[in-house]
Amino acid sequence: MHFSLYLIVAFVGLTLLSFLVILLVRGLLKRLDNKVSAHLNARDDLNALLNSLNDVIFEFNEERVCLNVWFNERDDRVVDPRVCIGKKLEEVIGYEKALKFNQALDFAIDYKQPTSLEYVSDFGTGAWLLAKVTPVFDNKGKYLNRVSASVSNISEQKRYESKLKEKELLLLEAQHVAKIGNWLYDKASQEIFLSESLFRIMGSEGLALKGRAAFEYYISLVHHDDREKCQSFLSAVSSSATKQLEHKLITPEGELKYIRIIVGDKTLNNDGTIQRVAGIIQDITEIKLSEKLIKRGKAELIEAQTIAKIGNWSWRPSTKKLSYSDELVNIFEVNTTKFISISPFRFLLKVVHENDRQIVRNLYKSGINASDHSCVFRILTSQKKVKYISIIIGKILRNEKGQLNKIIGTIQDITEQKQFELDYTRTDDKFKRILEAVNLVAVTVDRTGTIVFCNQHLANLLGYTRDEIIGMNWYNSFIPDGIVQHINGMIDADALPSKYTNAIKCKDGSECIISWKNTMTRDENGEIDEITGIGEDVTEQFRVTQELISAKEMAEKSSKFKSEFLSTMSHEIRTPMNAVIGTTNLLLNENPRPEQMEYLNILKFSGENLLAIINDILDYNKIEAGKLELNPQNFDLRQLAQKTIHIFSARAAEKNLQLELLADDGIPDNLMGDQQRLSQILNNLISNAIKFTDSGKITLQLQLIIKGDAGVTVKFVVADTGIGISPEHQSVIFDPFVQDPVINQPVHMGTGLGLAITKRLVNLHKSDISVVSDTGKGAQFTFVITFALAHTEITEEKKNVGVQDVGALNGMQVLVVDDNKMNLLIASKFLKKWHINVDSANNGEEAVSIAAQKRYDLIIMDLQMPFMNGFEATEKIREFDIEVPIIALTADAMPDTYDKAISSGMNDYLTKPFVPDVLFNKISTYYKKRDY
Repeated sequence: MHFSLYLIVAFVGLTLLSFLVILLVRGLLKRLDNKVSAHLNARDDLNALLNSLNDVIFEFNEERVCLNVWFNERDDRVVDPRVCIGKKLEEVIGYEKALKFNQALDFAIDYKQPTSLEYVSDFGTGAWLLAKVTPVFDNKGKYLNRVSASVSNISEQKRYESKLKEKELLLLEAQHVAKIGNWLYDKASQEIFLSESLFRIMGSEGLALKGRAAFEYYISLVHHDDREKCQSFLSAVSSSATKQLEHKLITPEGELKYIRIIVGDKTLNNDGTIQRVAGIIQDITEIKLSEKLIKRGKAELIEAQTIAKIGNWSWRPSTKKLSYSDELVNIFEVNTTKFISISPFRFLLKVVHENDRQIVRNLYKSGINASDHSCVFRILTSQKKVKYISIIIGKILRNEKGQLNKIIGTIQDITEQKQFELDYTRTDDKFKRILEAVNLVAVTVDRTGTIVFCNQHLANLLGYTRDEIIGMNWYNSFIPDGIVQHINGMIDADALPSKYTNAIKCKDGSECIISWKNTMTRDENGEIDEITGIGEDVTEQFRVTQELISAKEMAEKSSKFKSEFLSTMSHEIRTPMNAVIGTTNLLLNENPRPEQMEYLNILKFSGENLLAIINDILDYNKIEAGKLELNPQNFDLRQLAQKTIHIFSARAAEKNLQLELLADDGIPDNLMGDQQRLSQILNNLISNAIKFTDSGKITLQLQLIIKGDAGVTVKFVVADTGIGISPEHQSVIFDPFVQDPVINQPVHMGTGLGLAITKRLVNLHKSDISVVSDTGKGAQFTFVITFALAHTEITEEKKNVGVQDVGALNGMQVLVVDDNKMNLLIASKFLKKWHINVDSANNGEEAVSIAAQKRYDLIIMDLQMPFMNGFEATEKIREFDIEVPIIALTADAMPDTYDKAISSGMNDYLTKPFVPDVLFNKISTYYKKRDY
């Protein structure tokens, strides 16, 4: 029973429990159903919201994997955005295209900051897209480790921006062309804005200034004349009614500009106060300069009209109104009131010359209806002065019905021009009459060469009548064929000289030579209009001139032949003379016996006399050819005189003559002069004095005349007690090859060149020589020379020239080059006496070969040799040795040879026969021991 009771209770409990479970399940199902419905409704709302937007929204985790995507599913798209879910972007569009998105995602993840980027669609649509990447936070600001990316299409915005930019560029270009810049002033903020184009106008492109700084900068550029008024204008721009101001401005580069400031409409606040003011600034420099040019042009036109005496006028027949420039009043010499009180036609009839009134009437009748009509007539001024007036009707203006509206023209005072024409006509007539009267040929041709005038003298010379010549072509008819093209060329090039000489053809076939003086007249374009030539018949003079030219050419050939002959003869005589004198000098140095000494001295004396004759001839030839020049050097004049006396002391002693030197102590030691040529002058005079004096004495006197800071003037006197010179021959004694018959005896014979050379050498010193003498009473020669003071003292080396220090040349290596064995022998003998080591060569080729194999301290080179001459050999040696001194030792003493030797690379020059002391000194001068 209890068990049954328990069963009943258990059943009831189970039944209640089942009922409760059913109720619970129903409640849960109902709540679930409500939530599902609510969820479905929310999703539908979200989809509806998304479908109303154009954006695509992506959701990414921090690994950049796309978690979700929301978009308007009704829009057509190239790619379904859902392909990105569960993938990284590089898996969908590739690494390169995904790079920009990944960088934006990384920025948002790393910095928890939003970012954005604009780009062109990666799927080739050309659309511009904007992606906004934003980290996701909950409502408490907690970062949820996700990033959203909203992508929107901004193509329309881009197109609008592009058009806006294009319009902005067009506006800027327009401002640039118009040279306009804009400005803005905000009164509340006190801000001032200046446009970029305005800075360009100011010459400050690239400068960016705002506010007060911009205002002050602009004011600083305003020209100081306009700065105060400009500053006042701009400071009151918000309150002043003035809309415009012009001023000058100086750019930072110093350029002057003219500026116009224009104030635009003012923007007001609600209460009517000024909010902002805008305006423009324009560069009006070109406008201002154009206005100045117009004003200047107008002033210049008025000035030109005044100078040209020309005035302009206009006449309106309908109103009878005459307009005119001020110059017309000056031309007619009337006052303005009188000028306009009557009609122009009546006024002209009143002032016109009575003989020209018909011209004015014809002008009124026919000229008033024709443009470009002109006429010239005379007027009488109030002072009864005659003037020539030119009236030109420039233009006739008519209205639309063809009726006369206005006449425009000019009036010019051409009195001076007319007077010139009259004077020209009278002068031309006078000129032609003169040309007929003078004994000169005259012809005038036009630009084509047609003869328009010739005088009777030319007609007679050519063998034609004047009527026959007029109209002929001058160049084709009278100019020889060989020169007509040349003359035509000069005329075409406008290069015909004012003086010209040429032949002309006569009717009988002969030719005359005419020396022309040409004048040309030109037209208004500057082109040749006519050529007038006045000429002299110089046929006979030309023939004589040609003969003189031929004679001159023959003389030049003769002079050249003489020079070549003298050069050849000098060489041919000097070569054996070198052997004779050189051998004599060698024998004299070998301690000969007394009886041999006499013969050797005679031989030496004869050789030196012969050499002196040759030198005189060559020196005279040099002087005549103008090739002898002075070579000033530092020297001691008194020492030179002492040496000269010493040289001749032996000759004077032979004739028992007293040789005396008188020199003023005041003569400075150091002077500048050519001691070689001065020695030659003294040697010739003293030598002649000894020659022509048998007893008594010979005196050389040096007298100081002037002594200054820059130089001294010395008078030289050479006096003897010899046979003298007859008075009738003293005027010719200095001529070449002239001797006084009194002294022209065998014992006194000579070349007659000594005094001629002496005179010319004195002339080279810008002085002259004179002689005072009488037969049997001796002679006195006098000349004066001015010397400059030397700035340096003479060295001991120069003072001791001629003193042989044989030991100084010991061991020197010298190469002697000569094709003459005797010359080689003599030179080598002297060199070896001076302890010099000597090598020899017979021609230039050998010399070059030897010099290339061995280094020498000096080379002595002959010039005229077979195979290779001395000039060529020197040039070859200089190719590998530029240091070794080379001295020319030659029998050719012509000046051209010296110049040629120096230019070929030689250092010095010595003629044969050489003086041993001179050769020693030259060798010593150039000796500098070389490193071997």
